[in-house]
Amino acid sequence: MSGAGKGLPSGATGGAPLLEVAGLVKRFGSFTAVDGVDFTLLPGQSLGIVGESGSGKTTVARILAGLEHQTAGTVLLEGRPLGGRSRRDRLRQAAALQMIFQDPYGSFDPRRTVAESVAEPLRLHAPGPAAARRARVAELLDQVGLNERLGAALPRELSGGQRQRAAIARALAVRPRVLILDEAVAALDVSIQAQILTLLDGLRRDTGIAYLFVSHDLAVVRYLTDSALVMRGGQVVERGETEDLLRAPRHPYTRLLLDSVPGPGWDPDRVAAGRRALDVP
Repeated sequence: MSGAGKGLPSGATGGAPLLEVAGLVKRFGSFTAVDGVDFTLLPGQSLGIVGESGSGKTTVARILAGLEHQTAGTVLLEGRPLGGRSRRDRLRQAAALQMIFQDPYGSFDPRRTVAESVAEPLRLHAPGPAAARRARVAELLDQVGLNERLGAALPRELSGGQRQRAAIARALAVRPRVLILDEAVAALDVSIQAQILTLLDGLRRDTGIAYLFVSHDLAVVRYLTDSALVMRGGQVVERGETEDLLRAPRHPYTRLLLDSVPGPGWDPDRVAAGRRALDVP
Protein backbone atom coordinates (compact mmCIF):
# COMPACT_ATOMS: atom_id res chain seq x y z
CA MET A 1 0.00 0.00 0.00
CA SER A 2 1.64 3.23 -1.09
CA GLY A 3 1.71 6.23 1.20
CA ALA A 4 -0.66 9.15 0.88
CA GLY A 5 0.63 12.62 0.22
CA LYS A 6 1.81 14.21 3.44
CA GLY A 7 1.30 17.67 4.88
CA LEU A 8 -1.87 19.56 5.61
CA PRO A 9 -4.69 19.03 3.10
CA SER A 10 -6.11 21.81 0.96
CA GLY A 11 -9.11 22.19 3.28
CA ALA A 12 -6.99 22.77 6.38
CA THR A 13 -6.68 26.23 7.87
CA GLY A 14 -3.99 25.69 10.51
CA GLY A 15 -4.40 27.62 13.73
CA ALA A 16 -5.02 26.53 17.30
CA PRO A 17 -5.13 22.81 18.19
CA LEU A 18 -8.47 21.07 17.95
CA LEU A 19 -7.54 18.57 20.65
CA GLU A 20 -5.08 19.07 23.51
CA VAL A 21 -4.49 16.04 25.72
CA ALA A 22 -2.26 16.42 28.79
CA GLY A 23 -1.39 13.91 31.51
CA LEU A 24 -4.26 11.60 30.58
CA VAL A 25 -4.72 8.72 33.04
CA LYS A 26 -7.39 6.04 33.18
CA ARG A 27 -7.56 3.39 35.89
CA PHE A 28 -9.95 0.47 36.15
CA GLY A 29 -9.65 -0.48 39.80
CA SER A 30 -5.97 -1.20 40.42
CA PHE A 31 -5.20 -1.53 36.69
CA THR A 32 -3.84 1.53 34.88
CA ALA A 33 -4.94 1.38 31.24
CA VAL A 34 -3.68 4.85 30.26
CA ASP A 35 -0.74 6.43 32.05
CA GLY A 36 0.24 10.05 31.37
CA VAL A 37 -0.60 10.40 27.67
CA ASP A 38 -0.01 13.79 26.01
CA PHE A 39 -0.60 14.94 22.44
CA THR A 40 -2.19 17.66 20.31
CA LEU A 41 -4.22 17.38 17.12
CA LEU A 42 -4.19 20.28 14.66
CA PRO A 43 -6.80 21.21 12.04
CA GLY A 44 -6.42 18.98 8.99
CA GLN A 45 -3.87 16.71 10.68
CA SER A 46 -4.07 12.93 10.70
CA LEU A 47 -2.51 11.47 13.84
CA GLY A 48 -2.05 7.75 14.33
CA ILE A 49 -2.10 5.96 17.67
CA VAL A 50 -0.32 2.63 17.24
CA GLY A 51 -0.07 -0.35 19.55
CA GLU A 52 -1.08 -3.93 20.17
CA SER A 53 -4.21 -5.03 22.02
CA GLY A 54 -3.99 -3.87 25.61
CA SER A 55 -1.71 -0.93 24.83
CA GLY A 56 -4.34 1.61 25.90
CA LYS A 57 -4.99 3.13 22.51
CA THR A 58 -8.71 2.30 22.34
CA THR A 59 -9.21 3.53 25.91
CA VAL A 60 -7.77 6.89 24.85
CA ALA A 61 -10.18 7.00 21.91
CA ARG A 62 -13.15 6.13 24.14
CA ILE A 63 -12.27 8.90 26.59
CA LEU A 64 -12.10 11.44 23.77
CA ALA A 65 -15.46 10.24 22.43
CA GLY A 66 -17.06 10.60 25.86
CA LEU A 67 -17.56 6.85 26.32
CA GLU A 68 -15.18 6.73 29.30
CA HIS A 69 -14.17 9.34 31.86
CA GLN A 70 -10.50 9.88 32.64
CA THR A 71 -9.15 9.34 36.12
CA ALA A 72 -6.77 12.28 35.78
CA GLY A 73 -5.46 14.68 33.16
CA THR A 74 -7.10 17.22 30.88
CA VAL A 75 -8.65 17.07 27.43
CA LEU A 76 -9.48 20.30 25.62
CA LEU A 77 -11.69 20.24 22.53
CA GLU A 78 -11.41 23.52 20.64
CA GLY A 79 -10.01 25.10 23.80
CA ARG A 80 -12.79 23.91 26.13
CA PRO A 81 -12.65 21.05 28.63
CA LEU A 82 -14.15 17.84 27.30
CA GLY A 83 -16.85 16.11 29.30
CA GLY A 84 -19.30 18.87 30.10
CA ARG A 85 -22.44 17.57 31.77
CA SER A 86 -25.03 19.93 30.31
CA ARG A 87 -27.02 19.03 27.21
CA ARG A 88 -25.57 22.07 25.47
CA ASP A 89 -22.02 20.90 26.19
CA ARG A 90 -22.77 17.37 24.98
CA LEU A 91 -24.30 18.65 21.75
CA ARG A 92 -21.36 20.96 21.13
CA GLN A 93 -18.88 18.16 21.68
CA ALA A 94 -20.80 15.70 19.49
CA ALA A 95 -21.01 18.26 16.70
CA ALA A 96 -17.25 18.87 16.83
CA LEU A 97 -16.05 15.28 17.35
CA GLN A 98 -17.41 12.03 15.95
CA MET A 99 -16.17 8.43 16.24
CA ILE A 100 -16.29 5.46 13.87
CA PHE A 101 -15.85 1.95 15.22
CA GLN A 102 -14.33 -1.23 13.80
CA ASP A 103 -17.77 -2.72 13.20
CA PRO A 104 -20.43 0.01 13.02
CA TYR A 105 -23.33 -2.45 12.69
CA GLY A 106 -24.21 -2.25 16.38
CA SER A 107 -24.43 1.55 16.21
CA PHE A 108 -27.18 1.47 13.56
CA ASP A 109 -30.84 1.05 14.43
CA PRO A 110 -31.71 -2.16 12.55
CA ARG A 111 -35.24 -0.86 11.90
CA ARG A 112 -34.10 2.35 10.18
CA THR A 113 -32.87 2.65 6.64
CA VAL A 114 -29.35 3.87 6.03
CA ALA A 115 -30.68 7.24 4.86
CA GLU A 116 -32.77 7.60 8.02
CA SER A 117 -29.73 6.82 10.17
CA VAL A 118 -27.61 9.37 8.33
CA ALA A 119 -30.38 11.95 8.81
CA GLU A 120 -30.61 11.41 12.58
CA PRO A 121 -27.65 13.67 13.54
CA LEU A 122 -29.10 16.40 11.34
CA ARG A 123 -32.42 16.27 13.16
CA LEU A 124 -30.56 16.57 16.46
CA HIS A 125 -27.89 19.14 15.63
CA ALA A 126 -29.23 21.07 12.63
CA PRO A 127 -33.04 21.06 12.67
CA GLY A 128 -34.64 22.54 9.60
CA PRO A 129 -36.92 21.80 6.65
CA ALA A 130 -37.29 18.13 5.75
CA ALA A 131 -36.44 18.88 2.11
CA ALA A 132 -33.10 20.42 3.09
CA ARG A 133 -32.34 17.43 5.30
CA ARG A 134 -33.10 14.98 2.48
CA ALA A 135 -30.84 16.94 0.15
CA ARG A 136 -28.00 16.88 2.70
CA VAL A 137 -28.42 13.12 3.20
CA ALA A 138 -28.29 12.54 -0.56
CA GLU A 139 -25.13 14.68 -0.73
CA LEU A 140 -23.49 12.71 2.08
CA LEU A 141 -24.34 9.31 0.59
CA ASP A 142 -22.97 10.42 -2.76
CA GLN A 143 -19.82 11.72 -1.05
CA VAL A 144 -19.04 8.27 0.33
CA GLY A 145 -20.05 6.36 -2.80
CA LEU A 146 -23.49 5.07 -1.80
CA ASN A 147 -26.41 5.41 -4.19
CA GLU A 148 -30.12 6.02 -3.52
CA ARG A 149 -30.92 2.30 -3.55
CA LEU A 150 -28.37 1.59 -0.82
CA GLY A 151 -29.67 4.56 1.15
CA ALA A 152 -33.09 2.93 1.20
CA ALA A 153 -31.66 -0.38 2.47
CA LEU A 154 -31.53 -1.60 6.06
CA PRO A 155 -28.07 -1.97 7.68
CA ARG A 156 -28.21 -5.77 7.54
CA GLU A 157 -28.63 -5.59 3.75
CA LEU A 158 -25.29 -3.85 3.26
CA SER A 159 -21.82 -5.36 3.05
CA GLY A 160 -19.23 -4.52 5.69
CA GLY A 161 -17.58 -1.96 3.44
CA GLN A 162 -20.91 -0.35 2.58
CA ARG A 163 -21.84 -0.12 6.27
CA GLN A 164 -18.51 1.55 7.00
CA ARG A 165 -19.22 4.08 4.24
CA ALA A 166 -22.64 4.70 5.77
CA ALA A 167 -21.02 5.20 9.18
CA ILE A 168 -18.65 7.76 7.65
CA ALA A 169 -21.57 9.58 6.01
CA ARG A 170 -23.43 9.72 9.31
CA ALA A 171 -20.34 10.97 11.15
CA LEU A 172 -19.80 13.71 8.56
CA ALA A 173 -23.42 14.87 8.65
CA VAL A 174 -22.83 17.65 11.19
CA ARG A 175 -19.48 18.64 9.67
CA PRO A 176 -17.29 17.69 12.69
CA ARG A 177 -13.79 19.08 13.09
CA VAL A 178 -12.38 15.78 14.41
CA LEU A 179 -13.08 12.19 13.38
CA ILE A 180 -11.82 9.36 15.59
CA LEU A 181 -11.41 6.07 13.75
CA ASP A 182 -10.89 3.06 16.01
CA GLU A 183 -9.58 0.14 13.91
CA ALA A 184 -12.07 1.37 11.32
CA VAL A 185 -10.82 -0.84 8.49
CA ALA A 186 -9.49 -3.81 10.48
CA ALA A 187 -12.51 -6.04 9.81
CA LEU A 188 -12.61 -5.39 6.05
CA ASP A 189 -11.10 -7.33 3.18
CA VAL A 190 -7.87 -5.82 1.86
CA SER A 191 -9.45 -4.51 -1.36
CA ILE A 192 -12.29 -2.87 0.61
CA GLN A 193 -9.75 -1.46 3.09
CA ALA A 194 -8.01 0.27 0.20
CA GLN A 195 -11.28 1.81 -0.99
CA ILE A 196 -12.17 3.13 2.48
CA LEU A 197 -8.68 4.51 3.06
CA THR A 198 -8.71 6.28 -0.30
CA LEU A 199 -12.12 7.71 0.57
CA LEU A 200 -10.91 8.94 3.98
CA ASP A 201 -7.77 10.48 2.52
CA GLY A 202 -9.81 12.32 -0.11
CA LEU A 203 -12.34 13.58 2.42
CA ARG A 204 -9.59 14.98 4.61
CA ARG A 205 -8.04 16.83 1.71
CA ASP A 206 -11.39 18.20 0.55
CA THR A 207 -12.75 19.27 3.94
CA GLY A 208 -9.79 19.83 6.28
CA ILE A 209 -11.23 17.45 8.88
CA ALA A 210 -8.69 16.10 11.37
CA TYR A 211 -8.33 12.38 12.01
CA LEU A 212 -7.25 10.48 15.10
CA PHE A 213 -6.57 7.05 13.63
CA VAL A 214 -6.26 4.18 16.12
CA SER A 215 -4.81 1.02 14.65
CA HIS A 216 -2.42 -1.89 15.10
CA ASP A 217 -1.85 -2.04 11.31
CA LEU A 218 1.36 -0.20 10.47
CA ALA A 219 0.70 -0.20 6.71
CA VAL A 220 -2.65 1.52 7.25
CA VAL A 221 -1.10 4.05 9.64
CA ARG A 222 1.68 4.77 7.14
CA TYR A 223 -0.86 5.45 4.39
CA LEU A 224 -3.30 7.68 6.23
CA THR A 225 -1.39 9.60 8.90
CA ASP A 226 1.14 12.44 8.99
CA SER A 227 2.42 11.73 12.48
CA ALA A 228 2.00 8.94 14.99
CA LEU A 229 2.59 7.93 18.56
CA VAL A 230 3.29 4.38 19.74
CA MET A 231 1.69 3.10 22.94
CA ARG A 232 2.71 0.21 25.15
CA GLY A 233 1.32 -0.57 28.58
CA GLY A 234 -0.74 2.59 28.63
CA GLN A 235 2.23 4.89 27.94
CA VAL A 236 3.54 6.64 24.84
CA VAL A 237 6.96 5.13 24.12
CA GLU A 238 7.72 6.91 20.84
CA ARG A 239 6.27 9.65 18.66
CA GLY A 240 7.18 11.50 15.48
CA GLU A 241 6.43 11.97 11.82
CA THR A 242 4.92 8.69 10.62
CA GLU A 243 7.37 7.99 7.82
CA ASP A 244 10.40 8.79 9.98
CA LEU A 245 9.08 6.76 12.90
CA LEU A 246 8.42 3.67 10.79
CA ARG A 247 11.58 3.95 8.70
CA ALA A 248 13.99 4.50 11.59
CA PRO A 249 12.30 3.59 14.91
CA ARG A 250 14.24 4.43 18.07
CA HIS A 251 12.32 2.46 20.70
CA PRO A 252 12.72 -1.35 20.88
CA TYR A 253 8.94 -1.81 21.02
CA THR A 254 8.42 0.11 17.77
CA ARG A 255 11.13 -2.02 16.17
CA LEU A 256 9.37 -5.13 17.50
CA LEU A 257 6.07 -4.03 15.91
CA LEU A 258 7.83 -3.58 12.57
CA ASP A 259 9.68 -6.89 12.89
CA SER A 260 6.37 -8.64 13.63
CA VAL A 261 4.99 -7.87 10.16
CA PRO A 262 5.60 -10.93 7.92
CA GLY A 263 7.64 -10.22 4.81
CA PRO A 264 10.85 -11.18 3.01
CA GLY A 265 13.42 -12.33 5.53
CA TRP A 266 10.88 -12.43 8.35
CA ASP A 267 12.29 -14.27 11.37
CA PRO A 268 9.66 -15.30 13.95
CA ASP A 269 12.38 -16.51 16.34
CA ARG A 270 13.95 -13.04 16.35
CA VAL A 271 10.51 -11.51 17.01
CA ALA A 272 9.94 -13.88 19.94
CA ALA A 273 13.38 -13.10 21.35
CA GLY A 274 12.73 -9.38 21.05
CA ARG A 275 9.44 -9.71 22.89
CA ARG A 276 11.03 -11.72 25.70
CA ALA A 277 13.73 -9.04 26.06
CA LEU A 278 11.07 -6.31 26.33
CA ASP A 279 9.13 -8.28 28.94
CA VAL A 280 12.14 -8.61 31.26
CA PRO A 281 11.57 -6.26 34.25
